[in-house]
Amino acid sequence: MFFLTNPIEITAYTSFLLVWAVNLFRVCQPNALNKKLKGKENRRDTESARQTEMPGISVIILTENQEQKLTPLLENVLEQAYDSFEVVVVDKNSTDNTRLLLENMEKRYENLQHTFIPKDTRQVSIHTLALILGAKAARYPWIVLLTPDFQPASGQWLRHLAAQMTADRDFVLGARSVNTGSSSLRAFHCLLEQNRFLSWAIGHQAFRCNEVNLAFRKEKLLSCKNFGEYGILLSGVESVFVNRFSQKERTGVCIEPEALLLETETADSKNWKHEMLCQKEAARFYTHSTLFRLCGGLRMTMIWLLFLLSITALGISILTQHWEITAGIVILLGLWTGLRIREMKTAAQLFRIKTAGIYLPFYDLRLSCVYLANRIRYAFQDRKVFYRNMFH
Repeated sequence: MFFLTNPIEITAYTSFLLVWAVNLFRVCQPNALNKKLKGKENRRDTESARQTEMPGISVIILTENQEQKLTPLLENVLEQAYDSFEVVVVDKNSTDNTRLLLENMEKRYENLQHTFIPKDTRQVSIHTLALILGAKAARYPWIVLLTPDFQPASGQWLRHLAAQMTADRDFVLGARSVNTGSSSLRAFHCLLEQNRFLSWAIGHQAFRCNEVNLAFRKEKLLSCKNFGEYGILLSGVESVFVNRFSQKERTGVCIEPEALLLETETADSKNWKHEMLCQKEAARFYTHSTLFRLCGGLRMTMIWLLFLLSITALGISILTQHWEITAGIVILLGLWTGLRIREMKTAAQLFRIKTAGIYLPFYDLRLSCVYLANRIRYAFQDRKVFYRNMFH
């Protein structure tokens, strides 16, 4: 038995305990997504929605030189167990046999049509223009976005999404997975970010969304008179659209396993980091972003503080040979790590994304370093070069 008298030791151990308690409380407090997943309210809402008449849906697929991926995707989507739907493929100036493929498949499927981007298009993001052209070509009131990089997880994909398309909603945010061949860090990033913004959309006004598996009313997009303000964006325009025009009470989140989109090909590290930079650029157009970013910043700060104070407290306890305190710190860190792994495992099973396991705390630190590096790169990159890369 001993008593601490050194003020440095007392400060280090007390600070560690306080920060550990805050992190433990956050991990033990289930987020809105977990509550929705476990609660009976979500099942009641889904069953109630299924009893109503299913709305007509236009699935818009944006593609460019993806003939090989487009064939199995169209066969999957066009065979969905749903009555009133069509598929509109927007060809973004493909140079392969995409157009010939679509013309042949249109002879087999009456609910398939395609359009294309004019070749002389200038000074606008082709992605944004393709989205608008697809919406104008759509015949049904609801639109669902898709690309050939993903496949529906089941033949009930549209039916589960449609169950959330009730009369009092304008947006439905769906989930996606990451290819099993992706790097562990990219998979963890997708898992963490998706868990954050889908949970946020349940309890607040939606902050952002996935670029695919997003459903919305056609009139919401076509009525956006200032859509051209952020039409220069190559990526992230869907998130800006949701951020600016969605409302908390009129936005749904679909987390049914059968409504998941599965990634078909692994994105390399360069493309992944480019996507993150594009999201940074899109974030310039976000509104009501302060609270979301503050919560995310505090979460990451508390994790960093926990690790720094853990190292400090462990070092002091070892130097002073207070082995009881050393063992206590290790046990507390092990408890927090176990609960953190359990928290992320629930979301990982939902999104079919592999977890980092016992290495999860280190992935938290690595990902925060990636965020910081991208923030610095974005801040100091020449704007003319950046915008030149935003266009095809």
